[in-house]
Amino acid sequence: MAHIDVSDANAWLEGTKLTLTDLDTSLEGQISTQILAKLAGTFSTTTTWTDSSSTPALVRSIIAMYYVAAVYDKHYADDVEDSSSNYASTLRGMADLNIAGLLDGTLSLAEDPAANSTQGAPVFFPTDASSDNRIGFHEDPSDGGPAFMMGTVF
Repeated sequence: MAHIDVSDANAWLEGTKLTLTDLDTSLEGQISTQILAKLAGTFSTTTTWTDSSSTPALVRSIIAMYYVAAVYDKHYADDVEDSSSNYASTLRGMADLNIAGLLDGTLSLAEDPAANSTQGAPVFFPTDASSDNRIGFHEDPSDGGPAFMMGTVF
C-alpha cells in the first residue's frame, strides 16, 4: 500500500502546471522506503506505518514532497539545463529539514505515542515528610518539625 494519497501529492503541486490523477506506486514505494529507513533509528513504530492512514501526517508530507520533486524532475527534465527544477530542489530542501528536525528531536510526531512519553507529571521537590512545616502533622517523631518558624523570637 502507498504511504501517501494523490491528495497528499497534489497539495505540493501547482494546479495550473501539473496535477496528478494517480500515483506511480513503484516510485512512491522507493521514496517511502528511503524516508522510513532514515527515520527507523529514531522511531520504533515505522514498521506499523504501512499505508496512508497509519503513516503520521508529517511523514506523509515529507514523502509527498520527495515524490512531487521526483515528478517535477521527470516532467521538466527536457526544459531545464541541469535536469532538476528549482521547485523540486526547494521541496527536497524542506523535506530534508523536516527529517533533520525529526531525527534531532526538534520536531515530534503528534501521532507517535513514544514521542510524548518523556513528558510526565510535574515533579515537585522536596517531597519527604521532614519538609512538611505543619506543626503536629508528622507521623514519625524522628521527622521532627521545623527548627524555627517566621516570627520566632530568639
